[in-house]
Amino acid sequence: MPLSDDRVARWSRQLIVPGFGEGAQERLLSARVRVVGVDAVASAALVALVQAGVGRIWLDDPESVGPADLAGWLFPPSAVGTPRTDAARAALAPLSAFISVDAYPMGGVPGAALVCAPSVAQALAAAEAARRAGIPHVVVEPDGDSGAVISVPPGAPCYACARSASGAGRPPQAGVAALAALAALELVQLIATPAAIPGRRIDLVRGVATSRPTARLAGCACAGAQPAES
Repeated sequence: MPLSDDRVARWSRQLIVPGFGEGAQERLLSARVRVVGVDAVASAALVALVQAGVGRIWLDDPESVGPADLAGWLFPPSAVGTPRTDAARAALAPLSAFISVDAYPMGGVPGAALVCAPSVAQALAAAEAARRAGIPHVVVEPDGDSGAVISVPPGAPCYACARSASGAGRPPQAGVAALAALAALELVQLIATPAAIPGRRIDLVRGVATSRPTARLAGCACAGAQPAES
């Protein structure tokens, strides 16, 4: 279905990006994205996904807003103590009238996922669920103001193959917003232009990003998936 005039006006700058176009925008507007983890790390990514035009965003986080979450882009001091999903919905609603932001529904079937989970175990579980569902997903590994973004299109080496085996594990700082925005951009590309990017890991250190293809570990369960084109 062609974009309506008001949607063309809303995303006019995006539509003229070479290689993007109306088809890509329509795929974004039709997308259902599960976001696992809605803390300060995810804040900038959520803003970017809404402004890019991802049609339906499902927030998956059972926790309440804490003081550490105020370092992100979403939560005002008055939100402390309220459910993260409710506070995030209230903050994101004014950014676009065309986007739906809701709590992740029981039995919901997303078409893509962004994983900003607060622990490695939760990130591995969410990424594995996305892999088994055959949907593109991006995992954020924060480390202070730096960290990494792992992009996993269907059939690519999984997050368990590409994650950091060791790291400083410093608590996220305000500068991690750049990492989250980068993760959102990766997911937007995976949704809007399928097969445009391969499985890859992007490390962001002191503002400098380096990218490398992910590699499958011997014996990993993801070896049974159809290899992604690289």
